[in-house]
Amino acid sequence: MTDIKLLAKNLSNIENEALDKIQSCNNLDRLKQLRSKYFGKDSDISKILSNIKYIRNNEEKKTIGEYSNKIKSNIQSQISDKEAILKNIQIEEEISRNIDISLNKFETNIGSLHPVTQMIDILVETFQYFGFSVVSGPEIETDWFCFQSLNLDINHPARDMQDTFYIEENHILPRTHTSSVQIRTMLNEKPPIRIIAPGKVYRNENQDQRHTFMFYQYEGLIIDKTTNISDLKSILTTALRNIFDNSDIELRLRHSFFPYTEPSFEIDATCMVCLGKGCKVCSNKGWIELLGAGMVHPQVLRNVNIDPNVYQGFAFGGGPERLFMVKNMIDDLRLFYENDLKFLSQFRKI
Repeated sequence: MTDIKLLAKNLSNIENEALDKIQSCNNLDRLKQLRSKYFGKDSDISKILSNIKYIRNNEEKKTIGEYSNKIKSNIQSQISDKEAILKNIQIEEEISRNIDISLNKFETNIGSLHPVTQMIDILVETFQYFGFSVVSGPEIETDWFCFQSLNLDINHPARDMQDTFYIEENHILPRTHTSSVQIRTMLNEKPPIRIIAPGKVYRNENQDQRHTFMFYQYEGLIIDKTTNISDLKSILTTALRNIFDNSDIELRLRHSFFPYTEPSFEIDATCMVCLGKGCKVCSNKGWIELLGAGMVHPQVLRNVNIDPNVYQGFAFGGGPERLFMVKNMIDDLRLFYENDLKFLSQFRKI
Protein backbone atom coordinates (compact mmCIF):
# COMPACT_ATOMS: atom_id res chain seq x y z
CA MET A 1 0.00 0.00 0.00
CA THR A 2 1.33 3.42 -1.10
CA ASP A 3 1.09 6.50 1.15
CA ILE A 4 -0.55 9.26 -0.92
CA LYS A 5 0.70 11.96 1.45
CA LEU A 6 4.28 10.83 0.97
CA LEU A 7 3.88 10.87 -2.81
CA ALA A 8 2.46 14.39 -2.72
CA LYS A 9 5.29 15.58 -0.48
CA ASN A 10 7.92 14.09 -2.80
CA LEU A 11 6.29 15.73 -5.84
CA SER A 12 6.19 19.09 -4.04
CA ASN A 13 9.87 18.79 -3.17
CA ILE A 14 10.71 18.02 -6.81
CA GLU A 15 8.69 21.04 -7.94
CA ASN A 16 10.49 23.42 -5.55
CA GLU A 17 13.85 22.03 -6.54
CA ALA A 18 13.03 22.34 -10.26
CA LEU A 19 11.78 25.93 -9.99
CA ASP A 20 14.92 27.00 -8.09
CA LYS A 21 17.20 25.46 -10.71
CA ILE A 22 15.20 26.92 -13.62
CA GLN A 23 15.29 30.38 -12.07
CA SER A 24 19.06 30.29 -11.60
CA CYS A 25 19.72 28.77 -15.02
CA ASN A 26 21.57 31.13 -17.44
CA ASN A 27 22.40 28.78 -20.27
CA LEU A 28 20.22 27.17 -22.94
CA ASP A 29 22.21 23.94 -22.87
CA ARG A 30 21.80 23.69 -19.08
CA LEU A 31 18.08 24.37 -19.50
CA LYS A 32 17.85 21.51 -21.97
CA GLN A 33 19.43 19.22 -19.37
CA LEU A 34 16.88 20.32 -16.78
CA ARG A 35 14.04 19.54 -19.20
CA SER A 36 15.44 16.04 -19.65
CA LYS A 37 15.98 15.64 -15.89
CA TYR A 38 12.36 16.37 -15.00
CA PHE A 39 10.56 14.94 -18.03
CA GLY A 40 12.75 12.08 -19.27
CA LYS A 41 11.86 8.41 -18.92
CA ASP A 42 14.09 8.04 -15.85
CA SER A 43 13.15 11.33 -14.24
CA ASP A 44 12.32 11.56 -10.54
CA ILE A 45 8.74 12.49 -11.38
CA SER A 46 8.34 9.37 -13.54
CA LYS A 47 9.70 7.19 -10.74
CA ILE A 48 7.24 8.66 -8.24
CA LEU A 49 4.28 8.35 -10.58
CA SER A 50 5.12 4.70 -11.23
CA ASN A 51 3.92 4.04 -7.67
CA ILE A 52 0.42 5.40 -8.35
CA LYS A 53 -0.64 1.99 -9.65
CA TYR A 54 -0.31 0.65 -6.11
CA ILE A 55 -2.93 3.03 -4.76
CA ARG A 56 -6.14 1.05 -4.31
CA ASN A 57 -8.49 3.95 -3.57
CA ASN A 58 -9.67 5.39 -6.89
CA GLU A 59 -10.38 8.84 -5.43
CA GLU A 60 -6.87 9.07 -3.97
CA LYS A 61 -5.45 7.83 -7.28
CA LYS A 62 -7.36 10.58 -9.14
CA THR A 63 -6.26 13.22 -6.64
CA ILE A 64 -2.57 12.42 -6.84
CA GLY A 65 -2.80 12.15 -10.63
CA GLU A 66 -4.29 15.64 -10.95
CA TYR A 67 -1.70 16.99 -8.50
CA SER A 68 1.20 15.48 -10.45
CA ASN A 69 -0.15 16.89 -13.75
CA LYS A 70 -0.40 20.34 -12.18
CA ILE A 71 3.23 20.16 -11.02
CA LYS A 72 4.43 18.92 -14.41
CA SER A 73 2.53 21.71 -16.19
CA ASN A 74 4.00 24.37 -13.89
CA ILE A 75 7.56 23.11 -14.37
CA GLN A 76 7.08 22.91 -18.16
CA SER A 77 5.67 26.46 -18.26
CA GLN A 78 8.63 27.81 -16.26
CA ILE A 79 11.09 26.07 -18.55
CA SER A 80 9.39 27.54 -21.66
CA ASP A 81 9.39 31.07 -20.21
CA LYS A 82 13.03 30.78 -19.24
CA GLU A 83 13.89 29.45 -22.69
CA ALA A 84 12.31 32.51 -24.37
CA ILE A 85 14.27 34.86 -22.09
CA LEU A 86 17.59 33.11 -22.75
CA LYS A 87 17.01 33.07 -26.53
CA ASN A 88 16.34 36.84 -26.56
CA ILE A 89 19.52 37.41 -24.58
CA GLN A 90 21.45 35.26 -27.04
CA ILE A 91 20.08 37.22 -30.04
CA GLU A 92 20.95 40.56 -28.47
CA GLU A 93 24.48 39.34 -27.77
CA GLU A 94 24.91 38.21 -31.39
CA ILE A 95 23.63 41.55 -32.67
CA SER A 96 25.96 43.51 -30.41
CA ARG A 97 28.92 41.46 -31.64
CA ASN A 98 28.12 42.13 -35.33
CA ILE A 99 27.00 45.78 -35.30
CA ASP A 100 29.33 48.69 -34.80
CA ILE A 101 27.19 51.18 -32.91
CA SER A 102 29.89 53.81 -33.36
CA LEU A 103 29.17 54.06 -37.11
CA ASN A 104 27.35 57.14 -38.36
CA LYS A 105 23.67 56.58 -39.04
CA PHE A 106 22.64 55.90 -42.60
CA GLU A 107 20.77 58.72 -44.29
CA THR A 108 17.75 57.81 -46.37
CA ASN A 109 17.29 59.78 -49.56
CA ILE A 110 13.67 60.62 -50.28
CA GLY A 111 12.74 60.14 -53.92
CA SER A 112 10.95 62.73 -56.00
CA LEU A 113 9.58 63.30 -59.47
CA HIS A 114 12.15 64.18 -62.12
CA PRO A 115 12.18 67.91 -63.04
CA VAL A 116 10.95 67.15 -66.56
CA THR A 117 8.08 65.09 -65.17
CA GLN A 118 7.22 67.94 -62.82
CA MET A 119 7.02 70.35 -65.75
CA ILE A 120 4.92 67.94 -67.83
CA ASP A 121 2.49 67.63 -64.91
CA ILE A 122 2.25 71.42 -64.73
CA LEU A 123 1.64 71.63 -68.48
CA VAL A 124 -1.05 68.96 -68.39
CA GLU A 125 -2.82 70.55 -65.43
CA THR A 126 -2.66 73.99 -67.06
CA PHE A 127 -4.07 72.95 -70.43
CA GLN A 128 -6.69 70.68 -68.91
CA TYR A 129 -8.06 73.90 -67.39
CA PHE A 130 -8.73 75.04 -70.99
CA GLY A 131 -10.49 71.76 -71.81
CA PHE A 132 -7.56 69.96 -73.45
CA SER A 133 -7.47 66.16 -73.29
CA VAL A 134 -4.15 64.37 -72.78
CA VAL A 135 -3.31 61.91 -75.57
CA SER A 136 -0.33 59.71 -76.39
CA GLY A 137 0.92 57.62 -79.27
CA PRO A 138 3.66 55.15 -80.26
CA GLU A 139 7.28 56.25 -80.06
CA ILE A 140 8.15 54.10 -83.08
CA GLU A 141 6.37 55.56 -86.09
CA THR A 142 6.03 55.24 -89.85
CA ASP A 143 7.35 57.88 -92.19
CA TRP A 144 3.81 58.81 -93.20
CA PHE A 145 2.63 59.68 -89.67
CA CYS A 146 5.85 61.47 -88.78
CA PHE A 147 6.49 63.37 -92.04
CA GLN A 148 4.35 62.86 -95.14
CA SER A 149 1.00 63.52 -93.46
CA LEU A 150 2.47 66.74 -92.09
CA ASN A 151 3.24 68.17 -95.54
CA LEU A 152 6.81 66.85 -95.55
CA ASP A 153 7.16 64.58 -98.58
CA ILE A 154 10.11 62.29 -99.04
CA ASN A 155 12.34 64.94 -100.67
CA HIS A 156 11.21 67.96 -98.68
CA PRO A 157 14.24 70.05 -97.60
CA ALA A 158 12.64 70.78 -94.21
CA ARG A 159 13.38 67.17 -93.23
CA ASP A 160 16.97 68.26 -92.76
CA MET A 161 15.78 70.25 -89.73
CA GLN A 162 15.06 66.95 -87.95
CA ASP A 163 17.93 64.47 -88.31
CA THR A 164 16.29 61.09 -88.04
CA PHE A 165 17.22 57.63 -86.74
CA TYR A 166 15.76 55.35 -89.40
CA ILE A 167 15.19 51.73 -88.44
CA GLU A 168 14.00 50.00 -91.58
CA GLU A 169 14.38 51.14 -95.19
CA ASN A 170 13.56 54.75 -94.35
CA HIS A 171 9.98 53.86 -93.43
CA ILE A 172 10.16 53.04 -89.71
CA LEU A 173 11.69 55.49 -87.24
CA PRO A 174 11.70 56.71 -83.64
CA ARG A 175 9.44 59.76 -83.88
CA THR A 176 11.20 63.10 -84.18
CA HIS A 177 8.24 65.03 -82.78
CA THR A 178 4.87 64.31 -81.18
CA SER A 179 3.05 65.80 -84.17
CA SER A 180 2.39 62.19 -85.20
CA VAL A 181 0.06 61.97 -82.20
CA GLN A 182 -1.92 64.92 -83.60
CA ILE A 183 -2.28 63.11 -86.93
CA ARG A 184 -3.48 59.91 -85.26
CA THR A 185 -5.99 61.86 -83.18
CA MET A 186 -7.41 63.76 -86.17
CA LEU A 187 -7.80 60.47 -88.05
CA ASN A 188 -9.62 58.78 -85.17
CA GLU A 189 -11.75 61.65 -83.84
CA LYS A 190 -14.13 64.13 -85.38
CA PRO A 191 -13.83 67.86 -84.69
CA PRO A 192 -14.02 69.73 -82.44
CA ILE A 193 -10.64 68.49 -81.17
CA ARG A 194 -8.67 69.93 -78.27
CA ILE A 195 -5.64 67.89 -77.16
CA ILE A 196 -2.18 68.13 -75.62
CA ALA A 197 0.39 65.41 -76.36
CA PRO A 198 3.52 65.20 -74.19
CA GLY A 199 6.12 62.51 -74.80
CA LYS A 200 9.64 61.43 -75.77
CA VAL A 201 11.12 62.22 -79.17
CA TYR A 202 14.43 61.22 -80.79
CA ARG A 203 16.79 63.08 -83.12
CA ASN A 204 20.29 62.38 -84.39
CA GLU A 205 21.70 65.67 -83.17
CA ASN A 206 25.03 66.78 -81.76
CA GLN A 207 25.21 66.50 -78.00
CA ASP A 208 25.75 70.00 -76.68
CA GLN A 209 24.22 72.41 -74.17
CA ARG A 210 21.00 72.72 -76.18
CA HIS A 211 20.64 69.26 -77.76
CA THR A 212 20.44 65.59 -76.78
CA PHE A 213 19.49 62.58 -78.90
CA MET A 214 16.41 62.00 -76.72
CA PHE A 215 14.28 64.68 -75.14
CA TYR A 216 10.67 65.46 -74.34
CA GLN A 217 8.19 67.51 -76.30
CA TYR A 218 4.65 68.71 -75.76
CA GLU A 219 2.29 69.68 -78.54
CA GLY A 220 -1.17 71.15 -78.40
CA LEU A 221 -3.87 71.17 -81.05
CA ILE A 222 -7.30 72.77 -81.43
CA ILE A 223 -9.50 72.05 -84.46
CA ASP A 224 -12.83 73.86 -84.64
CA LYS A 225 -14.86 76.05 -86.99
CA THR A 226 -13.90 79.47 -85.65
CA THR A 227 -10.52 79.00 -83.93
CA ASN A 228 -8.08 81.78 -84.84
CA ILE A 229 -4.70 83.32 -84.03
CA SER A 230 -6.24 85.54 -81.36
CA ASP A 231 -7.36 82.39 -79.50
CA LEU A 232 -3.86 80.95 -79.87
CA LYS A 233 -2.19 83.99 -78.30
CA SER A 234 -4.77 84.31 -75.54
CA ILE A 235 -4.53 80.66 -74.44
CA LEU A 236 -0.73 80.56 -74.57
CA THR A 237 -0.37 83.86 -72.69
CA THR A 238 -2.61 82.65 -69.86
CA ALA A 239 -0.92 79.23 -69.79
CA LEU A 240 2.61 80.61 -69.63
CA ARG A 241 1.68 83.12 -66.95
CA ASN A 242 0.42 80.20 -64.88
CA ILE A 243 3.47 78.02 -65.59
CA PHE A 244 5.92 80.77 -64.62
CA ASP A 245 3.67 82.16 -61.90
CA ASN A 246 4.11 85.65 -63.31
CA SER A 247 1.17 87.77 -64.45
CA ASP A 248 3.48 90.33 -66.15
CA ILE A 249 4.53 87.94 -68.94
CA GLU A 250 3.59 89.02 -72.47
CA LEU A 251 3.96 87.08 -75.72
CA ARG A 252 5.40 88.11 -79.05
CA LEU A 253 4.65 86.24 -82.29
CA ARG A 254 7.45 86.30 -84.87
CA HIS A 255 6.80 85.03 -88.37
CA SER A 256 8.56 81.73 -89.05
CA PHE A 257 8.22 78.64 -91.25
CA PHE A 258 6.89 75.17 -90.47
CA PRO A 259 5.59 72.98 -93.32
CA TYR A 260 2.56 71.88 -91.33
CA THR A 261 1.29 75.33 -90.29
CA GLU A 262 0.49 78.49 -92.23
CA PRO A 263 1.00 81.13 -91.00
CA SER A 264 3.72 79.94 -88.62
CA PHE A 265 5.22 81.71 -85.62
CA GLU A 266 8.02 81.55 -83.11
CA ILE A 267 6.58 82.41 -79.70
CA ASP A 268 8.72 84.66 -77.49
CA ALA A 269 7.88 85.57 -73.89
CA THR A 270 8.95 88.48 -71.77
CA CYS A 271 12.26 87.70 -70.06
CA MET A 272 11.40 86.61 -66.51
CA VAL A 273 14.64 88.07 -65.15
CA CYS A 274 14.57 91.62 -66.50
CA LEU A 275 10.86 91.82 -67.49
CA GLY A 276 11.74 93.05 -70.95
CA LYS A 277 14.45 95.56 -70.04
CA GLY A 278 17.35 93.45 -71.35
CA CYS A 279 19.87 91.31 -69.49
CA LYS A 280 22.45 88.53 -69.98
CA VAL A 281 19.79 85.82 -69.80
CA CYS A 282 17.91 87.20 -72.83
CA SER A 283 21.04 88.56 -74.57
CA ASN A 284 19.74 92.08 -73.89
CA LYS A 285 16.73 91.48 -76.14
CA GLY A 286 14.09 91.48 -73.43
CA TRP A 287 12.49 88.36 -74.96
CA ILE A 288 13.09 84.60 -74.63
CA GLU A 289 12.08 82.12 -77.33
CA LEU A 290 9.87 79.37 -75.86
CA LEU A 291 7.97 77.45 -78.54
CA GLY A 292 6.66 77.30 -82.09
CA ALA A 293 3.06 77.58 -83.24
CA GLY A 294 0.79 78.33 -86.18
CA MET A 295 -2.51 77.70 -87.91
CA VAL A 296 -2.81 74.10 -89.15
CA HIS A 297 -2.00 73.93 -92.86
CA PRO A 298 -5.08 73.15 -95.02
CA GLN A 299 -3.23 70.28 -96.72
CA VAL A 300 -2.60 68.62 -93.35
CA LEU A 301 -6.35 68.77 -92.69
CA ARG A 302 -7.06 67.18 -96.07
CA ASN A 303 -4.54 64.41 -95.30
CA VAL A 304 -6.63 63.40 -92.27
CA ASN A 305 -9.99 63.76 -94.05
CA ILE A 306 -11.01 67.05 -92.41
CA ASP A 307 -12.50 69.67 -94.71
CA PRO A 308 -10.39 72.89 -94.47
CA ASN A 309 -13.33 74.87 -95.82
CA VAL A 310 -15.32 73.99 -92.69
CA TYR A 311 -12.68 73.56 -89.99
CA GLN A 312 -9.50 75.33 -89.03
CA GLY A 313 -7.28 75.29 -86.02
CA PHE A 314 -3.91 75.94 -84.51
CA ALA A 315 -1.06 73.85 -83.15
CA PHE A 316 1.82 74.68 -80.85
CA GLY A 317 4.75 72.80 -79.40
CA GLY A 318 7.95 73.03 -77.45
CA GLY A 319 10.08 71.28 -74.87
CA PRO A 320 9.23 70.98 -71.18
CA GLU A 321 12.99 71.00 -70.52
CA ARG A 322 13.17 74.42 -72.17
CA LEU A 323 10.43 75.78 -69.91
CA PHE A 324 12.10 74.31 -66.83
CA MET A 325 15.48 75.72 -67.87
CA VAL A 326 14.08 79.22 -68.32
CA LYS A 327 12.12 79.07 -65.08
CA ASN A 328 15.11 77.88 -63.04
CA MET A 329 18.00 79.59 -64.89
CA ILE A 330 19.58 76.31 -66.11
CA ASP A 331 21.97 76.63 -69.04
CA ASP A 332 22.64 73.01 -70.08
CA LEU A 333 19.98 70.59 -71.33
CA ARG A 334 22.24 67.57 -70.69
CA LEU A 335 21.98 68.06 -66.92
CA PHE A 336 18.47 66.61 -66.96
CA TYR A 337 19.69 63.22 -68.18
CA GLU A 338 23.06 62.76 -66.47
CA ASN A 339 21.34 61.49 -63.29
CA ASP A 340 23.47 63.64 -61.01
CA LEU A 341 21.63 63.58 -57.69
CA LYS A 342 23.25 66.85 -56.62
CA PHE A 343 21.54 68.54 -59.57
CA LEU A 344 18.22 66.70 -59.36
CA SER A 345 17.84 67.08 -55.58
CA GLN A 346 17.68 70.86 -55.97
CA PHE A 347 14.22 70.46 -57.44
CA ARG A 348 12.94 67.75 -55.12
CA LYS A 349 9.34 68.12 -54.11
CA ILE A 350 8.20 66.37 -50.94
